[in-house]
Amino acid sequence: MKHLYWIGAVAIIALGLYFTLTFSVGPETTPKIAFTQVSTPEDMGKEILSKLHQEIKDAPIAVLGVTPNKIEDMELWKGFIEANQEVGMKYDVIIVEPMLPYVELFREGVYIAMKDEMSRLVEGVNKARSEGLRVALIVPHIYASQLLESNPVAKLKSDYKLDVTSFTVSTFPVTRDQEQSFEPKCIDSGEVDPAGTAKFGCAIRNAARRTYRKKLEPNKYSSLAEQVGPKDFIILFNRN
Repeated sequence: MKHLYWIGAVAIIALGLYFTLTFSVGPETTPKIAFTQVSTPEDMGKEILSKLHQEIKDAPIAVLGVTPNKIEDMELWKGFIEANQEVGMKYDVIIVEPMLPYVELFREGVYIAMKDEMSRLVEGVNKARSEGLRVALIVPHIYASQLLESNPVAKLKSDYKLDVTSFTVSTFPVTRDQEQSFEPKCIDSGEVDPAGTAKFGCAIRNAARRTYRKKLEPNKYSSLAEQVGPKDFIILFNRN
């Protein structure tokens, strides 16, 4: 009997470890775009426009997050904006964070620093909306995601009562080993989260884990999208 008891105990522990590793702690998410591989960042921008058509239509103020220093993220949103010409969908005003590299891709954009010039930004957004114009803001991903509690987009919502929808692009780990060094780091073990970005990092990690066994095609880009809040979406995007 003791022998059977220990076998059962070991089995329970093993199952617990399996579920802990497979079904990770983090915000609940809803898959919106299944894992896909595209030839160019612009192609993924078009895919987002197609697959999130209604969500975009319902978002007159969209915050488009990018991974800083990743030109492919900027190219993704450039492709999205150029393809989005449908009446009632098109973004008429593009506001770009000037500190981002490659801002020259958006020559038609208005350059306003989201964090340092928030009053001016809000004034511009409200003026555009009063004229029936749709607005897109292109900013760093940690400014855009609504999973961070006190970032600029949180202030737009709480302090200025703007009804914004976030579509945040981020790179992602492709193996469990990469999780250890990936930023923003997922902290789900009770440790202190000094940067306040752990929830965002966990959402990325948990979504990324579904891709680890996928075969990556050379010279392509891998992506998927998930909804992580009522008006909050993350788009994982890597160059293979």
